[in-house]
This record gives sequence, C-alpha cells and structure tokens, in this order.
Amino acid sequence: MKKRLKLLSLSFLINILAFAQESSKLSVDDAIRMAVEKNFDVEIVKNEQQIGTINNNWGTAGLWPNINLNSTIGIASNNLEQRLTNGTTIKRNGAILRNLNAGFAVSWRIFDGMRMFASKRRLEELEKIGELSFRSQVNTTVFNVIAAYYEIVQLNQQRKALQATIKFFEERKLIAESRFTIGTAPKTDFLQAEVDLNQQKGSLLAIENNIRVAKANFNNLLARKPETVFEVMEVIEPDATVSYAALQQKATTDNYDLLLAQSSLSVLVQQKREIISQRLPSVTLNGNFNLSQSKNDAGFTLFNRNLGPNGNIGIAIPIFQGGNIKRQEQVADIGIKNQQIVIDRLKNQVNTSLLNAFYNFQNALNLVKLEKNTLALIEENNVIATERFRKLAITSLELRQVQIDYINGQTRYINSLYMAKLAEAEMKLLAGDLNKL
Repeated sequence: MKKRLKLLSLSFLINILAFAQESSKLSVDDAIRMAVEKNFDVEIVKNEQQIGTINNNWGTAGLWPNINLNSTIGIASNNLEQRLTNGTTIKRNGAILRNLNAGFAVSWRIFDGMRMFASKRRLEELEKIGELSFRSQVNTTVFNVIAAYYEIVQLNQQRKALQATIKFFEERKLIAESRFTIGTAPKTDFLQAEVDLNQQKGSLLAIENNIRVAKANFNNLLARKPETVFEVMEVIEPDATVSYAALQQKATTDNYDLLLAQSSLSVLVQQKREIISQRLPSVTLNGNFNLSQSKNDAGFTLFNRNLGPNGNIGIAIPIFQGGNIKRQEQVADIGIKNQQIVIDRLKNQVNTSLLNAFYNFQNALNLVKLEKNTLALIEENNVIATERFRKLAITSLELRQVQIDYINGQTRYINSLYMAKLAEAEMKLLAGDLNKL
C-alpha cells in the first residue's frame, strides 16, 4: 500500500513539474505582444508618429494671426545749440534725451488663395502617414517575431530528431564493433560507423549553437537582454483554412505599402493646391496700438507723447513672378503622375507576392503530407535495416544509406512545416493582417 502511495505521489509530482515547465514556455502570441510593446524599431516609429500629430493644427497651416508686443527704451546725451527765429539762442552741453516706444501689433492674413486649407489637408495626410508607418512597422515586427519564433521551433525539432537518429548510429557502431571483434566483419565497417556517428554528433553541436544564436536574436526583437532564458512551444501548425480570396481582398484595402503610397499621393495633390493658391490675391489685416514718448532736457520740444491705435488692410495681387508658379505646377503634375505609377506598380507587386506566397503555402502543405508519409516509411525501413544488419543480411554501406535517408526525411519534413508557416505569415503580412491580434 505504501509503495503504491509513493508511486502515486511520484506520478503526481512529475505531472506538476511537467505542467510548470509547459506553462513557463513563451507562446508566439505572448512574444508578439512583448515585441509590439517594447521592440526598438516600433518605439522609434511611434515617437516619429507624434511629430505629425503635433504639426497637424491650424496654426502650422497659417490660419491664426501673428501677435507681437514690441518695446524699446533709449537714452542719449547731446550738446545742444539752437537759434530761434525770434533771436533766442539755446546752448547746453550734456542735455539728456529719453525715448520710449512700445507697441502691440497684430497681423492676420485672412485670405491667401485657400492655401491654408490645402496646407491643413496636407498636414492631416502627413499625420495619417505617421500612423500608417507605425502600423506598418508593427505588422513587419510581428512577421519577424513569427519567423524567428518558428525558426527556433524548427531548430528544436531538428535537434530532437537528430538526437533520436544518433541512437541508431550508436546501435550500428555497437553492432559493427561486435562483428569486428568476433571476426565476422572487417574493421572498416566499424571505423565507418564511428566516423558517421561523430559526424552526426558534430551536426548536433552545430544545431545547438544555431539555437543559442537564434534565441539571442529573438530576444533582441523583444528588446530583452540577449542572454534571457526562455523556451518555445514544440509544434508548428500551419493554418490550412487560410483563404486566398479573402487575403487578396484585404490586400487591396489594408496593405500598408499601398496605403502609404496613396497618402503620399494625397500630399502631392495638396502641395499642388498650395502652389496654385499663389496665383490668387492675398488679404492681410494689420492692427497696431503704439506708445511713443520722448523727454528732452533742452530744446524746442521738451516732452512729446503719441498714444493710440492704427490699422490697415493689405491686398497683394500677383501679376508676374517670372513664370515660377507655372514651372512649380508642372513639376507638381509630374510628381503626381509618377506617384500614381508607383501605386499601380505596388498593386501589381503586392498581387504577385501574395500569389507566390499562396503557391509556396500550398506547395509546403502538400510537402508536409508527403514527407510525413515518407518519413513513416523511412522509419520502418530503418528499423528493418538495422535488424537485417544485425543478422548479417545487409552490408554496413546499405545500412548507412538507410540512416542517411532517415536524416534527410526528417529534415525535409521539419523544413516543410516551417516553410508553410512562413508562407502563411507572409500572406497575412501582405494583407496587413498580422497586427490585428
């Protein structure tokens, strides 16, 4: 009874430890959330986005008036000599002259050929570009996280498969050593088996190093210290239900490169309107409230003060600027035309990339099914070949070829899973769908 209780306790403890280990693994969704919050590139673009938000206001567009308060105070010492018409002579050395000027000035351009409204719309588009750039960077970062995460999963699976394969090579070495010892096989079989085993151990060391490097790079994506320890899930599961038609439709409306290009076109259109506004008159209201005061110790005028408002309306009508406005308008038209070509080119590129990614995805899914079936056959053949080698029914070279086929089959199967997941992520990247978690 006590022995049974101990076994139950031990089993319960093992399950608890396994659950704790599983719960401590970093999921791809958690990794994406961490990257979106802390990734360095995302933070930089997020800060740059604020520039467009700050600049998007009517003051930057030129709607509001300029208000200035000016003041000057002056003092001078003069040697004064004046002769008046009535015969009076005034002569004084070191006469002090004090001047005070203060003014409150308002200048408000109330009409500038609609330039301020075009400028405001341009600033709105620039703010939109900042927001789109941020979302595009998030989308790209999510794709990089997915690719890096499943690269580690892929390497872990390769390591696990190679560790299992090494056991077959060790068994082959033992059989070859035993056969050599009893004199039923040449030493070359034993030596070749040991060489092949060492090669597989070397491959295992290389994979383990690749895992360390991949984890350091992954931590960098998450803005963590490169030596941060973590584990990933062990399964790569491509989503076979992905709809190409749905992603193609989303790509036409949500692809961030296209959205950015379209916003850039809108900016160019507003810039052209700003240029055209220079052909129209501008009207400016100017108002002042001034104080001017002077005190003089000697002279005809000992004290003078002027205080009061004044204002005027300024109208500027453009007549001729050397053809500069026309040239600027022509350049703007070319820029708009080129940007439209860029948009058309991008649409074609996005559709081409999306179709190619879909082809790669379908091909990878087909390979997954094929390689999975092939691997099952190779595994069975490997077990049979090992037993036949043990019974001297096949040569060492024949068994070696079967084992190499087993390694290659595992590699192809694992790689096909990874390529399917990568193609799936690429399709969603092109559709602008990766940052919508």
